[in-house]
Amino acid sequence: MASLIGQLSLKSPEFRQLGAAHDVQDKGFGVKVVNQPPAGRLTLAYETLTLPADPDQQVITYHAEPGSPSAEALRLLASGQEKTTERSFSRSEP
Repeated sequence: MASLIGQLSLKSPEFRQLGAAHDVQDKGFGVKVVNQPPAGRLTLAYETLTLPADPDQQVITYHAEPGSPSAEALRLLASGQEKTTERSFSRSEP
């Protein structure tokens, strides 16, 4: 990674300017979409909480909107059940 950053810094004035600006901001909350087999695709809100006694440590919480498909998938996952999909089976009679 250090080599890549070095190469980009040497070859790109724009990269050097952006890197020197250090314009990085903390984002303390938002929404993430994750794929969590066997639960499937989950849309989760998150919030980052910085510990007052130690600002270098953070607790990140994730939760699904109550009643959403993601909340149901998490409930099934926590209960040890897998997400089921409807299947159609045909049976031939002898």
